[in-house]
Amino acid sequence: MKNSFFAAAGLSLTLLLAHPTMAQQGQHAGHKTASQTGGNALMKAMQSGMNKMMSMKMTGDPDHDFAMMLKMHHQSAVDMAELELKQGQNAQVKALASKIKSSNQKQIGELTQFMGSHKPQPASSMLGKEAMQIMHSGSHSMNGNIDHDFASMMAQHHQQGIDVAKAFLKEGKTEKMKTMARQVIQQQSKEVSELKKLENQVASR
Repeated sequence: MKNSFFAAAGLSLTLLLAHPTMAQQGQHAGHKTASQTGGNALMKAMQSGMNKMMSMKMTGDPDHDFAMMLKMHHQSAVDMAELELKQGQNAQVKALASKIKSSNQKQIGELTQFMGSHKPQPASSMLGKEAMQIMHSGSHSMNGNIDHDFASMMAQHHQQGIDVAKAFLKEGKTEKMKTMARQVIQQQSKEVSELKKLENQVASR
């Protein structure tokens, strides 16, 4: 049953992320620009991170499982930010991407240290299943402009991270991970507002 859930979740995620691409290809068949290619690469980075999260073996220890999922979620954000920094044109969007990359890399180091020192405790947390449902929430829009597409996709990505952090706080045990979850909620909530503002600004140009 568990494998069936994750298999269905993987198919649902693939269709969700592929849909805007298919629409875009229908409108611009045979005329891919660098920005469109960048947008596709962003989706692949986001999907890759999601797929790796879905393949993780949960221990039932909420703190360990949260750290494991958050580390992968952060790495996905880093990969997306690096694509924006390489191919983006908007200085404001690139500046925010640089900030996101830096903060996520710092927390990846902290999460790695925690996982190295924290032995998973026998428990029956449902955080993993709840997180997978959260990962299929929200939406983003794509118009072929990589700055716009990055802002839209990262806003969705951040909101999913916020929601997983909130879910973790309902059953987290260690102060280290509860502090991390609160930091994620505070920092990424602010960045979601900035990303949505930039998404609208870029789209209107």
